[in-house]
Amino acid sequence: MKTYLVRYSEIGLKGDRERARMERILADNIINYYKKIGYEARCQLLAGRLLVEAENDIPLSKVFGIKSYSECIRIKFENQEDIVKKVHALYEEKVKGKTFGVRCRRTGTHSFTSIDMEKAIGDALYSISNGVDLKSPEVWIHVDIVGKDALIYDKIYKGPGGLPLGSEGKLISMVSGGIDSPVATWLMMKRGSPCDIFFCSLADPIDTQAFLEIAKKLVERWSPYRDGNVFIADCRDLIRDMVIEKKTNFNNVTFKKVLYRLAERLAEKYRYLGIVTGESLGQVSSQTAENLLSIEHGINFPIYRPLIGLDKDEITAIARDIGTFPEKNVGEFCSLFSAHPVTRSKWEDIEEDVKKIDIEKFIERVTAIKFSEIGKIVINSDLMLNKNLEDAVFIDLRKKDLYEKSHYQGARHLDLEQALAINDTSKKYVFYCSMGLQSAYVASVLRERGIEAYFTTFSKLSKQKGSVDETIGKRV
Repeated sequence: MKTYLVRYSEIGLKGDRERARMERILADNIINYYKKIGYEARCQLLAGRLLVEAENDIPLSKVFGIKSYSECIRIKFENQEDIVKKVHALYEEKVKGKTFGVRCRRTGTHSFTSIDMEKAIGDALYSISNGVDLKSPEVWIHVDIVGKDALIYDKIYKGPGGLPLGSEGKLISMVSGGIDSPVATWLMMKRGSPCDIFFCSLADPIDTQAFLEIAKKLVERWSPYRDGNVFIADCRDLIRDMVIEKKTNFNNVTFKKVLYRLAERLAEKYRYLGIVTGESLGQVSSQTAENLLSIEHGINFPIYRPLIGLDKDEITAIARDIGTFPEKNVGEFCSLFSAHPVTRSKWEDIEEDVKKIDIEKFIERVTAIKFSEIGKIVINSDLMLNKNLEDAVFIDLRKKDLYEKSHYQGARHLDLEQALAINDTSKKYVFYCSMGLQSAYVASVLRERGIEAYFTTFSKLSKQKGSVDETIGKRV
């Protein structure tokens, strides 16, 4: 077993009772993380830090509340000379011909000061080294002394920081298959709030699969010791209500408000203390200050937007750092809800729009699974085109100007309403759009009618030699 010195920051600023509570939660989270990945660990509180005994440090960079940690050698000592001898034995070879520096920190009463210890160790190693450098030495030697224990180490590794998961109240987070919302969820988890996840599926099973891949990365890396809930709502009929039947007038904002209402209902039922979203001010049309007011108006729970002041580059950097950056971007729903975006909505208009949507219908279509079940769900869909279908009818669902500029050879252009009206079961159909979600939705609806339908993207079709007609300025 190895020994690790674990440090925290904010916990140490709390009052005695709250600090003790958070220290217990942090220790439990560390032990449970190890247990979840098949290892045993022991934790001991030691003068404002934790001492962890385990076989490896895998969880320590991923447990919220840990500021930093170091693998260390722990010794018992009677006097200053005991420590100097041990450090000399450990670092004689490491500092030979190199610059080094010594830092000592003490807790308790001793016959020597921290500076005395630094000087004594420096004197013992100086003759075999290349000198002392206290700014950027080649080798740092750290000695933390607590009572009669000395902890000796030379490297400090960064933890995620924040507060222990579970030290704050439970939230429900609206997560998509994109970049932003998993980062928002992670940031609230970092502040100590366990987050259950809500996802709205518009093109099941394709977008559900992309979402589950990201959700799996998030929970397996950052909270494998907590078996929370994932709620997946089948919202495909929203497309029919809002786009085909045109029940609503401000789709880019109303769509988000419907999601807020669904999350609100889940928060009421499962007693969450707030709703987390991945919105960043001004990033897209639905995220202007006016539209965020319209979306949030009348929601009876706090809305947490940890990304509100970050730009896309900052959010993307965090996503890459925490491991949730999607391997493939499912993108917006082919601009279905933002064909004619409103950027300065009035909350009264959005409320009138939402009244035309049967929220209860979508609540009844919510499926709940546990975090531990995510990895067991395998979505096998043969909707995605993975073979040559020369006898199929190819349908381009992109905007008309994109179709006229270039399209797959022989493809027809249809809008969504026209595509959904297809009922000929004697033909095979391949639908494509820019990102694949709209075409996946149409293919899934037609499959339910017994029509052999597939979906793909224009970029995939374009990679086939000679498959694209370039027809700028004229129709084919």
